[in-house]
Amino acid sequence: MPGPEVEAIKARLNIVELIGRYVALKPSGQRFKGRCPFHPDDTPSFLVSPDKGLWHCFGCHAGGDAIGFLMKIERLSFPEALARLAGELGIELRPEGGEGRARLLQINQEAAQYFARELRQPSGKKARDYLLGRGLGAEVWEKYMLGYAPEGWDGLVRALGRAGLDRLRELGLVIAGEKGYYDRFRDRVMFTICDDQGRPVAFAGRSFAGDPKYVNVPNTPLFTKGTLLYGLDRARDPIRRTGRAVLVEGYTDVISFQIAGIGETVGSMGTALTDAQARLLARHTDRVVIAYDRDAAGEASALRGLVILRGAGLQVEVAVLPPDEDPDSLVRSQGAEAAQAVLAAALPFHRFFVEALARRHDVGAVEGKEQALVEAKSFWPEIRSVPLQHELARELAGLLSLREEEVWRYLQGNAQPSRPQLEAVRVGPEEHFLHFLLEGKLPDRVLEDLDLVGFRPEYRPVVEKWVEMWQRGRRPTAEELAGALPPDQASALTRLALLDVPFSDTAQAVEDAVTRFLYLPRLSRRMEGVRKRLAQAEEAGDRTEVERLNSELQALCQERIRLLRRR
Repeated sequence: MPGPEVEAIKARLNIVELIGRYVALKPSGQRFKGRCPFHPDDTPSFLVSPDKGLWHCFGCHAGGDAIGFLMKIERLSFPEALARLAGELGIELRPEGGEGRARLLQINQEAAQYFARELRQPSGKKARDYLLGRGLGAEVWEKYMLGYAPEGWDGLVRALGRAGLDRLRELGLVIAGEKGYYDRFRDRVMFTICDDQGRPVAFAGRSFAGDPKYVNVPNTPLFTKGTLLYGLDRARDPIRRTGRAVLVEGYTDVISFQIAGIGETVGSMGTALTDAQARLLARHTDRVVIAYDRDAAGEASALRGLVILRGAGLQVEVAVLPPDEDPDSLVRSQGAEAAQAVLAAALPFHRFFVEALARRHDVGAVEGKEQALVEAKSFWPEIRSVPLQHELARELAGLLSLREEEVWRYLQGNAQPSRPQLEAVRVGPEEHFLHFLLEGKLPDRVLEDLDLVGFRPEYRPVVEKWVEMWQRGRRPTAEELAGALPPDQASALTRLALLDVPFSDTAQAVEDAVTRFLYLPRLSRRMEGVRKRLAQAEEAGDRTEVERLNSELQALCQERIRLLRRR
């Protein structure tokens, strides 16, 4: 939950006045509308809700609370934005969390030491073998605070329980279950995530088999996802010396590159690069080389990263790795010199983009040329540098055997892909259900029966965080929830919270949303399972089982009719 200073700032802050400094806002009912400052916005698609304390753009899908807006528009870190607003409002901030923060950092240090001890125990042989197989020896374990979380459910609970189970849960190290607390990390290789001063603020655990491959701690008072870069504490000085940062995805990618002499390497920790991470890099350098995996997902991540890094004012190049290699495997299979050579041959932004188009489209055919131009045009608004635009147009013209003037006119034209506007946003049962969740209108019987599997992936983190806060004893407001989520997840929340969904009978609308999204689909899945078992029983000639399943299916059909009549 937000600290007292954050709550005090939000209580005094006028979100319309703050955003109005950057955006011309006009009243629209109880809300305000304007043109989004984060993308070319021909039709006002930027909405501000003073009563909820939230903003959302239904064009580029950015959104968040007032603090998040200031961070994005001014390229500030969370503490910097908080300090600026506190100064304006006359609120005194405590120095870096005081004794409470120091105690949490100490507990994380003890957790790192616990994982390190377990790595050296007989039960840690599997983890040791995994690390040694990647060329990471004991000196690397100590240097990077690597470890092992044993298979049991309460090893860390027993080892660190004296620190207080509530504190361990606050740090994401343990989870509260029906029968008490249990370890979040079990049978995993452990990576310690440090802030830029080298203090352990979070942990990630890698499984040996099965999904999810990586489990990270959730957002905590020490750690917010998407705001830190793995390895930056060790990379700061090398970045200054070399004048560049090398950006990779995974933890072992960072470690392998750094111990191979590429000390300026940092990692986005397996997730899409965020604006906050780009701003963090911009404080240390003006040049970044992206070295992501050479597959479709890695190429797409590199293109997204290019846009975000360029938006932070950075010069960007892309290192094209050999096929089927990632940074870690490249160092292990071909050595440090091969990795340095790949980085030395990094392509500038426009060259990589054009070559990526050539790989995805048959540019020797008319249809392939058209597809390449359409993709380039969708990317074009993100490129703000005029010289870079000219370079890209020139490269595209050469690739497609067209005149540069023709390519330039097409890319500069007004026929841009349509952007979703507020009125065109699809609102289905899931959106209605989530809107009522954020409004705090769902009954407890429904909340106790939630299953995350039924939600679309972009909504699951929002629901998970809401339920987590609700289980602590309160129903969070949408504004509180936005402050507890990273920017990419907060935008999904603000879209749901600011949807215009008027109903003449709200209680009936809530019941209808619960039935359509939760109960009917769940019932349909049960019926489908019974039908499959019935077909198997019929094929086997098991008449007793056939009769039983027919009765069960009939009962489920009656239940479905009853639910439909309630709507």
